[in-house]
Amino acid sequence: MKGSFELVCFDMDGTLIRNTNSVRYLCCLNGKENEVIEIENRENRKEISWIDADYLKAKLLRGLELKYVKEEFDKRIELISGIGHVMKYLKGKNVKTILVTSGPVQVASILGEKYGFDGVFGSDYEIENGCFTGKIINHLGTVGKLRCLLSFCKERGIDLQKCVAIGDSDSDIEIFEECGKSIAINYSDTLLGRADVYIRTEDLRDILKYF
Repeated sequence: MKGSFELVCFDMDGTLIRNTNSVRYLCCLNGKENEVIEIENRENRKEISWIDADYLKAKLLRGLELKYVKEEFDKRIELISGIGHVMKYLKGKNVKTILVTSGPVQVASILGEKYGFDGVFGSDYEIENGCFTGKIINHLGTVGKLRCLLSFCKERGIDLQKCVAIGDSDSDIEIFEECGKSIAINYSDTLLGRADVYIRTEDLRDILKYF
């Protein structure tokens, strides 16, 4: 990518969250660890798609109180090192940052608040009376993630060629194809040949050399 960049778009699960994924985290909070593992095993065997798996996992969340999601976050979630440093660097360069995930927006919003992302987008899991209902109102899938990026850039007059996308899996492919630079971090094999840069690291600061 030539010239300066104006926005960095981050994925969440597998990119910033390292020890689990956001939906599994919620299921385990609700005491459904065995059930979510069974669903993920079916997904790994290609019996169901990852999106269908998310809808099945969502049913396991019924009755989980939203307040516990934030209260337990720091105890149960391991993040990649260096997020704060990278965010400070980008803000110092007047670069916008957004978090775009197919995971629950209720988890993404915690990271958004913690690190000061300029925008946070995720799948909308239904909440009633402070509890998850077991339903997903709007799942972003892959196309929805790109729509969120496009909407954010359009509102702020940002050229997609001035954007850097950072992700780890095939749900990031559409965004990678549209941005001026794409960085696959701790990536799955499905991303091979789809990104400009490939790195494996447990320190997010390692991406800065590619800026």
